[in-house]
Amino acid sequence: MYKILLCVGMIAMTGSASAEDAYLVDMHASPHAKMRPIAFESVNWTDGFWADRYDQTCSITLRRLWQLAADPDAGHVLDNFRAAAGGQGEHAGTDWQDAWLYKWIESAASVYAKNPDPWIMERMDEAIELIAAAQQEDGYIATQITAKKKERFTNPREHEVYSMGHLLTAACMHQRITRKDSLMKIAIRNADFLCENLGEKVWPSYAHNPSAIMGLVEMYRQTGQKKYLDCAKLIVDSRGTRPKQGGIFSKGPGIIGTDLIQDRVPLRRSTQVVGHNVFFTYLFAGATDVYMETGDKTLREPLDRLWHDLTRTKMCINGGVSPVGRGLSLGKDPVVEAVGASYDLPAADSYNETCGQIGNFMWNFRMLAISGDAKYADLMELELYNGFLAGIGLDGESWFYRNSLRLDQDYSDLVGGHNFLPQRVLPGRKRICCPTNLLRTLAQLHTYLYSIDDQGLWVHHYGGNTFEGKLADGSVVKLTQETAFPWSGKVVLKIKSVASSDPFAIRVRIPGWASDAAVTVNGEPAANTPTAGSYLYLKRKWNTGDRIELDLPMETRLMTAHPKAEQLRNQVAIMHGPLLYCVESKDVPKDKDINNVRIPADIELKSAPASDLPFGIQVLEGNALYLDERPWDNELYRPLSSTSLTEFPIRMIPYFAWANRGPGGMTAWLPLEVQ
Repeated sequence: MYKILLCVGMIAMTGSASAEDAYLVDMHASPHAKMRPIAFESVNWTDGFWADRYDQTCSITLRRLWQLAADPDAGHVLDNFRAAAGGQGEHAGTDWQDAWLYKWIESAASVYAKNPDPWIMERMDEAIELIAAAQQEDGYIATQITAKKKERFTNPREHEVYSMGHLLTAACMHQRITRKDSLMKIAIRNADFLCENLGEKVWPSYAHNPSAIMGLVEMYRQTGQKKYLDCAKLIVDSRGTRPKQGGIFSKGPGIIGTDLIQDRVPLRRSTQVVGHNVFFTYLFAGATDVYMETGDKTLREPLDRLWHDLTRTKMCINGGVSPVGRGLSLGKDPVVEAVGASYDLPAADSYNETCGQIGNFMWNFRMLAISGDAKYADLMELELYNGFLAGIGLDGESWFYRNSLRLDQDYSDLVGGHNFLPQRVLPGRKRICCPTNLLRTLAQLHTYLYSIDDQGLWVHHYGGNTFEGKLADGSVVKLTQETAFPWSGKVVLKIKSVASSDPFAIRVRIPGWASDAAVTVNGEPAANTPTAGSYLYLKRKWNTGDRIELDLPMETRLMTAHPKAEQLRNQVAIMHGPLLYCVESKDVPKDKDINNVRIPADIELKSAPASDLPFGIQVLEGNALYLDERPWDNELYRPLSSTSLTEFPIRMIPYFAWANRGPGGMTAWLPLEVQ
C-alpha cells in the first residue's frame, strides 16, 4: 500500500469571482451543474509525470504542429486559408483541415496563459488574420468549399459545420486568455450564420459531426446570446427526427437516419450507443452542456442510459469507444470507427480512434459536473492514462490515429495511411484531427484536476501541482500537491496559512481501483470511511499545517472480460493502479512469439524503473509462461501437439508507452494459465 498525502494551502477571504477569471468550460453560472469549474489560471504543474509532459507540450508539440500546418508540403493548412481568401494555390488535405488551425489556436491560447511567449501571440495573430480573410461576408467559413468554388452544403462528407464548431470553441478560449476580441468577432459572425441557416436552409443533421453543439453553448456562455443555446438545442432535438434517406457511407444523397451518426431515432428515445465514436461522444457531451443550461430532464435520462450501455457492454479495457474499424451496425448501416454490438470487443482489430477517446473524456467531465458521481472521474482517469495518451509518442511529435490492443509482431501485411500501426507518424495532409485534439487536451489538463461547489473543493485527479483559487464564497484557497502519481500512490497537499475561520469541505476521490484505502487527517483516521469509487467528504475548519493523507493500494490486478466478450475469453489484461500494461515483442526473447506467452493466475509482478523510457516510467517485471510448439506453417487447424510450458522472465510497459522504440508487436490481452 502506498500513501497519498494531501496538504492544504493558504486560505484568505476576498470578493466574488473576478471578471478576469478564465474557464475552459465556463459552467460557473450554469444553473444545472452541481460543480463549478476552477479558473484556468488557478493550477500550475510543479514536478513529476504531468509537469514533464506539460513542458513537452509547450516546448515541442505546440511548435511542431504549427511548423507542419505552415508547411505547404506537409499540413498545407495556412495555404488553404490563403487560397480561400482569393490568393494563389489550391486546397489540399482533408475536408476538415480547417479544424487543425482552430484547435491549434485554442491550444496556443491555453499554453500562453502559463507561458506568455511573444512567438505564441504572433502566431495566433497571424492565424487569425488568415481566418478573417477567408471568412465570407455572411459569416460562412470552410476553405474546402470556398477555395474549390463548390456549392455549400451539398455533401455532408465535407464537414463544414464540424470545423466551424471548433472555431467557436477556440474563439472563446482565445478571448478568455488573451482578452482580445479578434477571433471572437469572426466567431460571432459564424455563430450568427449557423443560427440563421440551421433548421431553415440547412437541415441540422449537417452537424452530424457535432462539435458545433459544444461550441454554440460555449458562445452562449461567453456572450449571453440565447440564440446560440437555442441553435445548439436545435441540433440535439433534430437528431433522428426524419425518416431514413440514405447514409453518409451509402449511395443515398443525405445523411439522415443512419446509425453512423446516432440518428436512427431521436436522442431521447435512444437505447443503445451506435456508430462513429466522435459523432456520438461529441453529441452526448454537447447534449450534457445543453442540459446544464436548460435543466431539460428529458435529456438526463437518455444520457445516463447511453452511458451505461457504452461502458458496461461496448467499451474496451483502455476506454476505447470504437472497437470496430469498419462494418455494419445493428441497423445494417455501414459504419466506421464505431462501436459494434454489445460485447463485440476485439483486441487485434480494435480501432479506438484517439479523438473518440478524447470525446469520451470530455463527455464524462460534463457528466461529473452535473452529478458529482466519482464513476465519471474514474472513467476520465482511465481515458487519460490508457485511452488517448498512447496517441502521442513519448517524443511529443509523433502520433497514432488509432489505438489497437494487440498487434502481431509480423505486421508485414499492414498497409500505410492514417490507420497504419505500429509506426508512429506525422499528421501530414491526412491524419489531422487527433494531433491537435491531443495538443489542446494536454495543454488544458490542469483545469480538470479540481472543481468547487457551495461547500468547498473537489479533488478529482492527482499530479504534482499548486492550486490557488476561489471557493464559492470568494475565499482564496492555495493547495500544494506533491506526488509521483501514477507510479506511486503518495500525494501531498499542505495548508500553508488560513485567513478565514469558516469551515469548508474538501472532497478527495478514492479511485475505483483503490480497494481498502485508508485516510487520515493530521495523522488521525478520517471520520468517514473511504470507499473505492467515491469521494470522501472532509469538512472542518482548516488550519495552517493541516494535512490529509490517503493510503491507496497500488496493486497489480489481472482483469478479465465479461463471458459474452468472446474474443477475450480466457485472457487477462494487467492493470497496476490507474495504468494498463502491455507486452511488446522487444521485451520478449527474439526466439519467442508474444502469441505464445501465457500469464499464470498466481503471477507476481513488481514495479521497476525503466532506463530505456523517459518520464520516470515504471515497468512490471516477473515470470510468465511460454508455450513451446512447432511453427504454424500453411496450417489453419491441427491436432494439439504440445502443452509444454516453460517459465521465462517477462517485462511489461505501460500501454501508453508502446511503439516508442521502433515498430514491433504488442498485446494488452494475454492468455490465462490456471495451474
